[in-house]
Amino acid sequence: MSRPRPLIKIENPEWAHRIKHLFDKMDRSYDAASAGSGFTCTGCEDNCCLSLFYHHTLMELFYLKEGLATLPEEALATITFRAQEAAPLLHRRANGETDEKVPCPLMEEGKCMLYDHRPMVCRLHGVAHILERPDGSVIDGPGCARFEQASPESQPLNRTPLYREMAILEKGLREETGFADRLKLTIAEMILL
Repeated sequence: MSRPRPLIKIENPEWAHRIKHLFDKMDRSYDAASAGSGFTCTGCEDNCCLSLFYHHTLMELFYLKEGLATLPEEALATITFRAQEAAPLLHRRANGETDEKVPCPLMEEGKCMLYDHRPMVCRLHGVAHILERPDGSVIDGPGCARFEQASPESQPLNRTPLYREMAILEKGLREETGFADRLKLTIAEMILL
């Protein structure tokens, strides 16, 4: 995995507001899809925070870093230590060297310490969804195993408008900062950048 170049500091505070607005929209869409199906994560033992997810946008990285900057030093030190431990284990898991589940460094007593600043996949994972591709084809995502058991016939969340808005924001943020590197980072790697 190649390391992206050091991040440029994003000076315009309007970006955090724009990203928060989109993430709030994602949360409302997720809540509507899960409520409409009767799905809930409460009591799930296969916690998404133990899954291997990659994050690909500068806006998610920027927003997570904004959240990290709000934490007390002691909490940040704890999270950084956890990230240092998790990053190599996640790399081994990604390469198929282990199937060990590694907790997200932000997880504290089963809850996210930066819930309001969590990336997109942390907001949308679990419920069935569709994504309309530019070529007209549609990708169907079944949702997590718990969702499939609880709501196999429910209406899927259409992620397309959310992804389109995210792509517009990402393009603008990259143009403003000049950041052109591709990103493929776990939360542990995002914390350590």
